[in-house]
Amino acid sequence: MEQFGLVELIEVAADLLNDRLPEARDAARSVATSMYEALTKDSEEKMELWQSFCQSKLPPIHALSILKIVKP
Repeated sequence: MEQFGLVELIEVAADLLNDRLPEARDAARSVATSMYEALTKDSEEKMELWQSFCQSKLPPIHALSILKIVKP
């Protein structure tokens, strides 16, 4: 994930959430969940870290969409 770029991955996931194909939305959920787990594996405040990352890298509407699909 880090080789490709975390920012690019979260942007792609946010774009895929708006796709009409169910497979694309499933892929977005999978990418977002994997990123959440990778970013927060050593953190005590997982949701706060994830929320901060999403809000700093995405437009507000996309950040909200990504935050909704990841449930700790």
